[in-house]
Amino acid sequence: MPFGLCNAPATFQSLMNAVLRPFLRQFVLVFFDDILIYSATWADHLRHLRAVLSMLRQHQLFVKRAKCAFGVSSVSYLGHVISAEGVAMDPAKVQAIHDWPVPCSARAVRGFLGLAGYYRKFVHNYGSGVWTDIGLDFVEALPRVGGKSVILTVVDRFSKYCHFIPLAHPHSAESVAQAFFTNIVRLHGVPQSMVSDRDPVFTSTFWRELMRLMGAKLHMTTAFHLQSDGQSEAANRLTLGFK
Repeated sequence: MPFGLCNAPATFQSLMNAVLRPFLRQFVLVFFDDILIYSATWADHLRHLRAVLSMLRQHQLFVKRAKCAFGVSSVSYLGHVISAEGVAMDPAKVQAIHDWPVPCSARAVRGFLGLAGYYRKFVHNYGSGVWTDIGLDFVEALPRVGGKSVILTVVDRFSKYCHFIPLAHPHSAESVAQAFFTNIVRLHGVPQSMVSDRDPVFTSTFWRELMRLMGAKLHMTTAFHLQSDGQSEAANRLTLGFK
């Protein structure tokens, strides 16, 4: 089908998933037209190859020999190098990070951090900076899914990275604090300052005292100046777009 159509990629991926469904995650991974077949032994690999190629032929799908690699011990796949030793970074991506120009603006810094941060699991002792300034807000009155109908949005005000944390309704300051520690403090450390509206959770004695003990400063917005927490409001609008 022509790939100019907006839904063509999703339709083609759905087709590939349907065709190779009996083998998916048993010895096959597929992303659009990139099919990865992995095996523990040579005999298994030959058997897996026959099964996949037969299934493709059965559905009138054909591969181009020049673009295939058979029986290799390592392969470059979706920006990673996969081998018996595990998953490693593609040297071309490492070179791109090495040659990245010096960022001269906050936007350029965020772009570099996004690329470098994606590969942080491959870098020993990669810096794990604490989120210093965050914004918090609730999205309520959502359809109930799995007993949850509220989302706590937490936005890092520098990187613009967001966490969307599902909560049950009604929620208390204690339950919100538990979710905050599990999803934010555990991953990013204790922030220095937090901006939120005057929701009863954030104005409660429990929440204020907990933040004081952690050393985090609380800043409240007013109904007349919602821009103070504009990043959280923008994240909320994004969430409501999927409602």
